[in-house]
Amino acid sequence: MLPGIGGVEYLVIAALIIIFVGPKDLPAVLRTFGSWWGKIRNFSREFRSSINEIAKETGVDDIKSKVENTNPKNFTDEMRDSINKNIIQSENQKKENE
Repeated sequence: MLPGIGGVEYLVIAALIIIFVGPKDLPAVLRTFGSWWGKIRNFSREFRSSINEIAKETGVDDIKSKVENTNPKNFTDEMRDSINKNIIQSENQKKENE
C-alpha cells in the first residue's frame, strides 16, 4: 500500500475514522471513498496511456531505445577523465612556464 505505513498505523487510522465518522455513517463514507479512488485510478490510467500514445507518435520511444542500446560511458568516468585531463594540462603548462 503506502510505503512507511505499517499495520499498527492502519489500525490507528481505522480507529480514528470510526470515532470521527461513526459506525452508522461508515458504509456511506467508505462507498464514497471507493468511488473517488476508482475515479482517481481511471484518470491515472488514462493519463498514462495518453502520454504513452504521444510518445509513440512523436518518436520518443525510438530515441529512448537508441539511447538504451548504445554503450553509454558512465557520467562519473567522464567527469574523472575530464578532471584528470585538466590537471595534466595545467601541470604541463607550469613546466613550460618554468
